[in-house]
Amino acid sequence: MSNYNYLTQYDAACFTPGRPYGIDAITIHWWDDPSVRRPSFDTVINLFVTGSRQTSAHYVAEAGRVACLVAPGDRAWACGDGINVGSGGNDKSISIECNWRQSDGDYDTIAQLIADLRKTYGDLPLKPHRNWTSTDCPGTYDLARLDRLARQKAGEKLPTATPAPAPAPKPAGKLSIDQVAREVINGKWGNGADRMAKLKAAGYDAAAVQARVNEICGMSGAAGPAPAANIDAIARDVINGAYGNGANRMNRLKAAGYDPNAVQARVNQMLGAGGTTAAKPAVNIDDLARRTIAGEFGNGAERQRRLGSNYAAVQARVNQMLG
Repeated sequence: MSNYNYLTQYDAACFTPGRPYGIDAITIHWWDDPSVRRPSFDTVINLFVTGSRQTSAHYVAEAGRVACLVAPGDRAWACGDGINVGSGGNDKSISIECNWRQSDGDYDTIAQLIADLRKTYGDLPLKPHRNWTSTDCPGTYDLARLDRLARQKAGEKLPTATPAPAPAPKPAGKLSIDQVAREVINGKWGNGADRMAKLKAAGYDAAAVQARVNEICGMSGAAGPAPAANIDAIARDVINGAYGNGANRMNRLKAAGYDPNAVQARVNQMLGAGGTTAAKPAVNIDDLARRTIAGEFGNGAERQRRLGSNYAAVQARVNQMLG
């Protein structure tokens, strides 16, 4: 192994021994959608070691370090397409969980891991997780960039690229970043990778549009504290053991950018702790409005169905937030 610290002291709880179908590909994942939550390297490893979500991966990778939790000669439960059925993901590929931040260092280490794997298992193609099941994973990870870097590290001579034609002139009357961001919020451009592809095809800077969406919705695009609207997801992770217990839990939550007291309070509510039966928490209309703006509840009739009796109040708050 080359330019990274290779960790072998961890073992995933969930995997299936052997490779009766062979190995045909490398599947690229990201740890989680950063607009939902932003787990750390250690948190992801702990999830696989405890088996709390009944999933695993062969490798967890970020800049400078790679942890092997399932040997490539066995099958990880990573792709959601079944085991012992000849599935392209679980049965026939090696899965790498990658840091969602996508730094240059992350790309460099993951590319080196790919190059190392190819030395042993041949010229395996890279596949996105969404190739095997219905998911946005691995988000905006650039598999072509990973493949190019891996081949460079393996010493391959890459073909000289033909100069790209000059970009077509932007159409007259093109919308501003702010206008497009508000269209995104209203659901016009879809979600996840589909949204990014549509924006790029229309000639917009997808990253700039998403950054403006995050600003309008009160979410930061830089690494840092996770949005408060997702405290329920973090509380469920705590209940599943992802953050340990006691002082260790508090420290790990704080290091991940969360308010440990707020998370613990939500855990207590979910579990009915506190001496007397806790009253059902009041509905947080602002929370629901921000999640609606982010696309969690869909549009039109689907949004109304999923919000139920809160629909009118939430929609009114959405309208206020969007001016």
